[in-house]
Amino acid sequence: MDIAICDDSQSDALLARDIIKKSLKEVNISADIVYYDSAEDIKSRFFEHKETVDILILDIDMPEISGLELAEELRNNNLNLIIIFLTNHDEFVFRAIEFQPFRYIRKIKMNTEMPLAIQSAVKVIQMQQDKYISLHTDDGEIQVRLSEIICFEADKRKTDVHLSNGKIISVYRNITEFSEMLASEKFIMIHRCCGVNIDFIKVLKKDVVVLKNSEMLSVSRRKIKEVRQQIMKLWGDKI
Repeated sequence: MDIAICDDSQSDALLARDIIKKSLKEVNISADIVYYDSAEDIKSRFFEHKETVDILILDIDMPEISGLELAEELRNNNLNLIIIFLTNHDEFVFRAIEFQPFRYIRKIKMNTEMPLAIQSAVKVIQMQQDKYISLHTDDGEIQVRLSEIICFEADKRKTDVHLSNGKIISVYRNITEFSEMLASEKFIMIHRCCGVNIDFIKVLKKDVVVLKNSEMLSVSRRKIKEVRQQIMKLWGDKI
């Protein structure tokens, strides 16, 4: 497992690292933990060197580029990693929710809140890593991880599956069969011809969901209440 800590306070970062190491040792997980003291260094790793991490521990209040600004850029680029925010300022929590953090940790409570956050994150990662599905397409059988699927749409007797790498795969299943095959609460039907992975939703408006790639998808009138409840339940579970 790869974990990055980005904090302009070295003492806070080292404390976080020690707590994380201890927490992972208790569940027999090994990890490479790398420390960065600026958001620019993280951006260089992710965008220039095309490397990512499983978990990013991110200080909100940093000079030049704040943790919130960095989180927004990561989400806008569809980087599907777990973000855990660190801060000394409780007033940032409401702004932080916009970027769907996995957890929000107060530095003064790091000893008690960090272990719980890390152990929960590990469980999520393990579940995501195990979930692959086999898709029957014109090019044969293709293995796809559930976390790579942004949305899927009906196309006559087939279903078009949109992936986070920009590819669209046509699957020999109707949309009802495909939705049942996914069998995950992360995927919600926003109308009878379209389903969406909640992890890729950036904003929920009155009758539209805005994805992290800025694409907008309409929500059917009879589905609005159900979709809102499902999204808020899962988003709420992450905070």
